[in-house]
Amino acid sequence: MKVINAADRFMNPVRTLNLEKQFVFKPGFQDTNIARMWPSAVNYNQQILLMGGWKRLLGPRYDSFEMLDLNDENPKWDSKLPSMGEKRCRFASALLNGLVYCAGGENDTGYLSSCESYNPEERKWSSIRNMNKKRSSHALVSARGLLYALGGWDDNNTTNTAEFYDPRNGKWEYIPPMKTCRYGLTAVVLNNEIYAIGGHDGSNRLSSVEKYNLDTKTWLDVPSMNHARYGGSVCVVDGLIWVFGG
Repeated sequence: MKVINAADRFMNPVRTLNLEKQFVFKPGFQDTNIARMWPSAVNYNQQILLMGGWKRLLGPRYDSFEMLDLNDENPKWDSKLPSMGEKRCRFASALLNGLVYCAGGENDTGYLSSCESYNPEERKWSSIRNMNKKRSSHALVSARGLLYALGGWDDNNTTNTAEFYDPRNGKWEYIPPMKTCRYGLTAVVLNNEIYAIGGHDGSNRLSSVEKYNLDTKTWLDVPSMNHARYGGSVCVVDGLIWVFGG
């Protein structure tokens, strides 16, 4: 498991966690070329794509991205790649049908509903239809051939709205809202259910968790975490949901 620092200390080192050796973090690969605050990352065929982010508080956002190819014998970050169509930080990304999708976030002037996709084979960015709502610090996951955007901050308030994107018709459509407003949440798909985890409701950090059943199209409560978490990270390993930080 690879962990890329992207927090408010503007760090760029990479660390690895070996789940088979006593859960010890150790220095991993070459540092990223740019220290990035609130970027987003995906894994495409053992290539880590690290996109966007913020140089510093009140500083410019980035439209650049860099890639670490773990298939190489001595992986190094490559930043000679085409820039995104929009500068973005606090956005969300996900992989679907061989394309990397980036949605929402913030640029240097405000909050975004715009979205774009990246074809790693062609090394080309393309714009797709905007979300129905501006979202920052939201979550984006792929499931059953669709993208799902959950929660976030929309100019003035945190939101519990959620919507999906169907690449076959290029449209975003709303699904039932979450039970709780959340921004800075994390989300993951497990057993055909989407888990919305933690975040902030505008007043407090959240330990609560809820899940969206893709068959019944309903939200159900899940036992809360032991700690409230905002802006953490999540992954699934061997059928278990792992949540870090926040």
